Parts: sequence; C-alpha cells; structure tokens
Amino acid sequence: MSMKRCLVLVLLLPLLLNALVMPLVVKAEDPTITITVIGYDGEPLANAKVTVYDEAGNTYEGTTDENGTATITVPANASYLIVVKSEYYILDTVTVSGDTNVTIDASKMYYAVLKSTPKSVDVKVVLLAFKDVSLTLSTNVTVYAPSSINVTYPKEIVEVPYKYVLEKIEYDGKETNQTTVTLDMTETYVVTGTYVKTFYLTLEYWLVILLVAVLVVALIVAGFAAGARTATAMVVEWKEKNRKYVRRK
Repeated sequence: MSMKRCLVLVLLLPLLLNALVMPLVVKAEDPTITITVIGYDGEPLANAKVTVYDEAGNTYEGTTDENGTATITVPANASYLIVVKSEYYILDTVTVSGDTNVTIDASKMYYAVLKSTPKSVDVKVVLLAFKDVSLTLSTNVTVYAPSSINVTYPKEIVEVPYKYVLEKIEYDGKETNQTTVTLDMTETYVVTGTYVKTFYLTLEYWLVILLVAVLVVALIVAGFAAGARTATAMVVEWKEKNRKYVRRK
C-alpha cells in the first residue's frame, strides 16, 4: 500500500470511528392530542372550537369534525387545560405523554349557569385542577366541569355616567358579598351576581362640566354686554339724526 493511501486512511479513521460510536440524534416530533368531545346529550359535539392551554397560557386550537373529534399538536409532554366552546363551555384537563387520546364528556359532568343582573358582566373562571389559567367569560353562560371551579365577579363596572357595584352573589341557596365563589361541581348550580346602578362621574368629568358651564355663562354675559352696547349706540345715533330738527332760540 502506498504511503499516500496510508495517509488518507489515517486521516479518515477518526471520522469513521465517530460515525460508529456517536448515536444518531433524531428530533422527536411534537406530540398530538386527539380529543373526542361528547355533548351534554351524549352525542358527539361537531363544529365546536377546542382550545388547549399550557401552564404559560399559550394556546393551541382546533375544531371538532362531524364525529366530535379534533387533533391538536402541542410542543411538549405536559399537563394542559382543554376548553371546548359551543353553545356552552366544557372544561377539562389532560396529561400528555406522547401522542394522546382523550374524551371530554359533558354528559357525565354537572354544570353551572353564570348570570348577572341588571347587566351582563365578564367573570373570571378557574378550573382548580389547572390554576395557571383564568378564563374570561361573559355572564348568561353555562359551564360544564368535572371538578371544582372558582368564579370571580368584578367588584364594580364604570360606564360613565353610571357605575355598577356588586351587591351580592347568590348560589345554591346561599348569599355572599364576596367577589369569588367556589363551586365543587358535584351538582348543578345557578349563580347570580346582583349589581346596584348608581350615578357616577369622575373628577375629570366634573371639571369638564364646570368648564362648559363657565363658558356658557361667559357667552350669555358677553351677549348681554354686546346687546347693551348696541342699544346705546342706537340711541346715540337717533339723537344725532334728530338734532337738526331741534329749533334754536
């Protein structure tokens, strides 16, 4: 074997050894969740929006087909919150370890009807099995869940010139003036937040009203002053015109 060939083999030998010893690194594909949604009537829920939340609040979305199934890809194995939106909401959780199949069955859950009076408000809903995400839902909505949820009503809502202040929350024959109630979802609930409507203006609005009032008064005064000057001028002009008719003695 020539020296040239030996030199080539010596140079290639470390590369060949590395190729044999080092394992092949293959990027694993992101896991998928195949979600089958069953409605409250026990039938597959078609054309429902499905949102998957991770612990950081990032979302991954899909829509169920005619069989009530949606397949959603997530970035890692972890626990996730699943929110199904149709004419009502269904909440549940899933732990992903590779490609995962899960069934969300509202017919096996209890529900809570969230209401408010005299107006609709936005409430915060947290499934306590997944506390990292708080959902914002408008009242007069129904929520199905397999375990306890917290519902938080806003303490007050300002819609100038009115303010709505939370007076009480009524549920399950109970009444509270706290803003948050916990529902164990072992039965059906109707939750009603009652608000008191009051007249309300901030200092900025009062200053604007005062400024407008001052301007109106100033315009009225200016109008009267201009009218008085005009009348005086007319009298002087009349005297000047009629002076020549006065006989001098």
